[in-house]
Amino acid sequence: MAGLAKTERLELRISPDVKSEIETAAQISRVSVSQFIADSALERAANVISEHSRIKLTEESWNAVMEALENPPAPNERLRRAAALSREEATWEWKR
Repeated sequence: MAGLAKTERLELRISPDVKSEIETAAQISRVSVSQFIADSALERAANVISEHSRIKLTEESWNAVMEALENPPAPNERLRRAAALSREEATWEWKR
């Protein structure tokens, strides 16, 4: 992200103790407080997004998924209609 114009501003209120702790950590890291906060928040944001974009399964659920993939059921009429519909050219056209 280096080199991108910094045009946005974020403000927050914190206690003096928290501010002091952040300033100390930024100084130790040899970056500005703003950069320290931005880097820390970005890292946390990436972790949160990653955690919420993964599917977590129990062992039982995993086994059920694997079983369904290895031994899929025969297609029913509804699935055959959906497959036929998906092959129609008009299905994929954008209409305004």
